[in-house]
Order: sequence, then structure tokens, then C-alpha cells
Amino acid sequence: MRLNVFAKQTLLTTGTKIVNLGLGMLISILLARGLGPEGKGIYTLAILFPTLIVTFSNLGLGPATVYYVAQDKYPLKSVFGSNTILSLLLGFVGVIAGLLLAAIFPTEIFPDVPRSTLYLALTLVPLNLFLSQVGTQILLGSRRIRDLNTATILTSFSFLVLLFLAIVSLGAGVQGAVLANVLSSALMCVLLFIWIRRLVGGISLRIARDYLRHSLDYGLKTYVGNVISFLNYRIELFILGFLMPAAALGFYSVAVGLAERLWLVSQSAAMLVFPVISAEKDERKRSEFTPIISRNVFLITLIGAIVLFFLSPWLIVLLYSQSYLPTVQLFRILLPGIVFLSASRVLANDIAGRGEPLLNTYVGGFGLVVQVILNLVLINQIGVAGSAWATSISYALILLVRVVVYSRVSGNTYANIILPQKTDLVLYQRLARESWGWVKRRIR
Repeated sequence: MRLNVFAKQTLLTTGTKIVNLGLGMLISILLARGLGPEGKGIYTLAILFPTLIVTFSNLGLGPATVYYVAQDKYPLKSVFGSNTILSLLLGFVGVIAGLLLAAIFPTEIFPDVPRSTLYLALTLVPLNLFLSQVGTQILLGSRRIRDLNTATILTSFSFLVLLFLAIVSLGAGVQGAVLANVLSSALMCVLLFIWIRRLVGGISLRIARDYLRHSLDYGLKTYVGNVISFLNYRIELFILGFLMPAAALGFYSVAVGLAERLWLVSQSAAMLVFPVISAEKDERKRSEFTPIISRNVFLITLIGAIVLFFLSPWLIVLLYSQSYLPTVQLFRILLPGIVFLSASRVLANDIAGRGEPLLNTYVGGFGLVVQVILNLVLINQIGVAGSAWATSISYALILLVRVVVYSRVSGNTYANIILPQKTDLVLYQRLARESWGWVKRRIR
């Protein structure tokens, strides 16, 4: 794929994510103000439980779907049908496992969350498995970026509307917020099923054995890595849930949610890198392509982090109220880690697109060990701020190791991967001219 085409797709996806960012901010504000710090902490734990089960039960079929759809190796009808059946089967098993865990360990698994709320949240398991393995992955693998972006916005918008009705209109609290999440996910599952069925020309309601075999072979290689990656992103929430009051988790979840908005560009770029590298056969083009993306994503995220560091006291009080002022310190500590991981996720998707997902597993495993050790040590010493420091330090080390691994795989120098180059100015100038030309054509 030509760089200017990739840049346009990244800008389109980033534009969508900006819209989604606005919707996400409104959702975050509704949850924070409507539930308060303690209620926000309980909601975070309730949603974390099914998310954990989905992560452990998906067998890596999502990345495998993108990989094989991008290579155009199997008919889309077969992929669609096979993934739909598998998501239902895995979802059923996941729900049963979640019910058993919650019933057998009522005082060990999120004791602050009412069991009725936890059981309701479990209905998200099959819904999110379908969304993550069938809907979005088929659209991404076939590079239907516009359709994928539309689905992303619809998901957030439907959740926002239902959340407003539940919290503001009905005053339903945490239970209502979880129900709004469930209903919006169910709605998107129905819409995406109809949508993709039309796009691929139907559905084959039987599992294609060759596709299943190859998908599991690739997926299981990514599976452990994806589980580790998820835990790297969220393990501190589990630890805080056990060691700190729900209100502390509420403050931290707001800080994390706001800081991760800085991944706007990196998520867009990394998402598109995976299918591009999977489909590209020319090794020279592969090795030239990703460093341009990683170093510019790093630069853009760094600039955004510096701006938000100074604006954060005013911004957090404005959005979430004075009661969330303790979030400012946590947010500022998290910012360096967010910058480091922005480039790291781009490199990770390149490595996965080369068919080497196990390398990401090793890097993620190292980061997870560091994350857990630092959290246990620092939370006991300095409280919830220790979790923020643990996250930033572990993300920095993950980037360091991943740069070394990617350099050996691709032959690129460390500086080329991370530091801006003079040649990047040419790309910026070209994009500026094309963007200005697009604006002038629209004005006319």
C-alpha cells in the first residue's frame, strides 16, 4: 500500500476516532458524574469481569480472521459463518464459566460488586465475542475501513443514548449503566450480522474445517500474547480492586480512560498496519513502511501528552467535577507510559502481520511480570499513585524490548524506528497539499 493511501486511511480512521472520542468523553462524564467515584469503581469492576472472560475464551480467532481475510485465502461466506458459530459456542462456555466462578468464589471475585450486577454483565460475553471475532475483524481484514468506522461510531452512540436514559432519566445507577452496555452491544450484534451478510453475499452456517484448523494454528500463537497484552493494560485494575477501596479505583479508572484517549492516532495506525503487513509480500517495502508510522505516531502522541499535562487540572475539574481532583496526579503520571506504548503497539502489529505473534507474547510476558511486581510494591508504599507509576515504567520497558526485537526482525536501526527523520517532512507537505486541495474542491 502506498504511504499516501495509508495516510488517508489513517486520517479517515483518526477522524472517526475523534468523533468516537467525543462520544467516549460524554460516556465517561455520564458515568463519573452519574455514579460518583465509588459507583464508577464498581461499574469498572463489573465490566472488567466479562471482558476478562472474553479475553481468555476467544482463542485468538480475531487476529486470525484479519490475517486470513487480508490474504484472501478463504471465501468470506465461510469465514463469516464459521466465526459466527464459534463465537456463540465460546460465548456459551464463557457465560457458564463466569457464573460458576462468581458462585463458587463470592468473596474473592469482586466482593464490592452486587452478584445481580455481575450476572447481568456476563451477558456481554457472547455479544463481545461476536463483535470482536466476526463483525469488526472481517471488516478490517477486507479493508472496508469506512464500514468499520461507521460501525464504531454507531456502537458508541447507541451506548451513549441508552446510558443517558438509564442514569439521567431513570436514575438506575450502576445496574442501569451495565444494562445500557448490554443493550447497545446486542443492538450492534444484530446490525453487524445483517450488514456483513449483505456485504459478503450470504452466510455458510457450517464450520469450514481448513479455515478452522489454520485459524486455530495462527490464533493460538497470538492467544497467549493477547491475554498478556490485555493483562498489561488492565492488571492494575484487578490489583487495585483487591487492595484499595472502590472510590480509589474510580479515580484511577477516570485517569486511565482520559489518558488512553491519547492513543487516538496510534490505535488507528496500528489497526491498519496489521492487514497491510499481512498482505505485503515484498520484505523491503515492509521494512520501510512501519518505521515511518511508528516514529510519527510517537511524535504526535508526545506532543499531545505535553499539552494535556498542563491542561489536566482545568480539564478534569471541568469535565468530571471538583470531586475528581485526585485524578490529576494519576493522569500526569500515566502520560509517559501512554506515549511509550503508542509506538509499541504499531511495532507489535507489524510483528504479528509477519506471522511471528509469539515474539509479541514474549515481550508482553516480560512487561506483565514487571507490571505485577511494581504494582504490588508501589501500591503498598504510596497507594493508588503507585499503580500509575508501575504502569508507566512497565510500558517504557515494553517499548524498549519491542524496539530491539523489531530491529532484529526488520533490519531497521533504533533511531529510524523512534526518532523523526528529515524525510518525514516530505510526507507532511504532501498530505498538507492534498488536504488543502480536498478543501478547495469542496468549497467550489
